[in-house]
Parts: sequence; structure tokens; C-alpha cells
Amino acid sequence: MNIIFNRLQTRKKLKNNVNALEQLVTHEYEKMYRIALSYTHHHHDALDLIQTSFNKALLSLQKNSDIQNIQGWYYRILINTCKDAWRKKQHEPTSIDISVEKVTQSNATITRLELNEVIAKLDSPEKEIILLKFFEGFTLEETAIILDMNVNTVKTKMYRALNRLRQILENKEGTL
Repeated sequence: MNIIFNRLQTRKKLKNNVNALEQLVTHEYEKMYRIALSYTHHHHDALDLIQTSFNKALLSLQKNSDIQNIQGWYYRILINTCKDAWRKKQHEPTSIDISVEKVTQSNATITRLELNEVIAKLDSPEKEIILLKFFEGFTLEETAIILDMNVNTVKTKMYRALNRLRQILENKEGTL
């Protein structure tokens, strides 16, 4: 009798987690798309990565239904899926499909394309922290959960990344 009760509880947890995952993807689809697009720079590839990460999440839920933070857990799957796809296509030339909007800060004016090129020069964890924090609006705690890091580590890497971005932009401004 106890075995049947445990199986029922497991199925109920699985159903609740699947519902939570579906709601997460429905409500935060645009964020997920922007994250995937930042790795692929192609609309269809980004959609494929979201679908692949969702399938991986569903398969993982069937194996382990004891997930405490669905959002952080799913974003970690999405980012790891994006990293895997990026590694596979790293040797291929990429084209960026971004409109040339102007971003103005103080006296410097740079295009959106130039900003993305500068961010792309950052190391992987620093780039991810900048994208998640400033472009997707995640808090430091959420970013730490998604990247599986300590909050203080995220703060340190963000500080270093911002200083590096500032140096790159100052050097770029000096050459113009």
C-alpha cells in the first residue's frame, strides 16, 4: 500500500512541476528567446534551442521530480543547451542579424551592433552575467542560481566585466 501511495505522490509532483514549467515557458518566453538569440544570432536557431531545452527539461523531470526552483533549474538547462550549440558551431562563421540602433551614454554614441560586439569579447561567465543582469533583468541572486555560482562570485565577475567593458569602449572611442 505504501508503494502505491509513493507512486501517486511522485506522479502528483511530476504533474505540478510540468505545469510550473509550462507556465514559466509561457510567461518568460521572450527572455528565453533573447538569451538563445544572444548565442545563435539567428531567429530559427534560437527557437530550436528553446524547444531542445524544453524537451531536455521534460525528460529530466521524469527522472527527478524533486526540483525546488523550477525557474533557476530551467534557465540553467537553457544556457547549457545554448553553450553546447555554440561550441558545435564555433568554427563556422556567424552573421549578426541586429538592427543598427543607437545607444547613447554620456558623450559616447555606439550602435547596438557595436555594443554586442564588445560584449562578445568578454569571457563566457562574464558575458552571461552581463546579459542576464542588464539585458534580461534578473537579480544577482537569480543570476547566481541560473549560473550555479555563489552570489559574491557573481558580483565580483560582474564588477570585473563592467570594468573590462569600460576599458574596451574607452579604447574604441580613442581610435575613432
